[in-house]
Amino acid sequence: MKTNLNPRPFQTSRGFTLIELLAVIAVVGILASLLLPALARSKDRAKNIACLNNLKQLGVAVRLYADSNGGKLPIAEQLPSSPADPANPLPRISDLLAAYVGTTPAAPQRQTVFRCPADDTKRFSENGSSYEWFAHYNGRPVDSPRTSKNPISDATLMYDYEKFHNSRTSVNALFADYHVAALKTSGLTAVQIP
Repeated sequence: MKTNLNPRPFQTSRGFTLIELLAVIAVVGILASLLLPALARSKDRAKNIACLNNLKQLGVAVRLYADSNGGKLPIAEQLPSSPADPANPLPRISDLLAAYVGTTPAAPQRQTVFRCPADDTKRFSENGSSYEWFAHYNGRPVDSPRTSKNPISDATLMYDYEKFHNSRTSVNALFADYHVAALKTSGLTAVQIP
């Protein structure tokens, strides 16, 4: 009987070692940590663009409202959840402009031009809009925001209730000439913005 003096060595399949696997996980973790802030910034920019688009559409609605109502701007409550005259509150701006943006006042929607995607303070649910109507212009002629001191392009008709955007240093605003832009608040609250 022959015995095999040179047995075949034990054959194993080569796989990942624990150290190699941990190194791959660490590299993936580092790459993810580098990408997450960029993704968050992109998401914030997308929300800001959607908000500006909402205000642009609301500008068209304000103009259509004025054209249908003798050239007068809407008469709306600035802060519907806390009316200036609780005994005789004015309508919400979202109720007045609803027909001009293709919605109904009775059925607020999740996706509507009155809701800023960055509204994390629930202003939409409290007031029907994430955007504050500047009641100073209630019922005035559509071109009345023009003054000798300030051109119409400086007068704000609507703006974010809160500092939702740009690291909380500005609000998005609809100006009386119907352009929209970020408005630096420099420490002012949205209610104080002229």
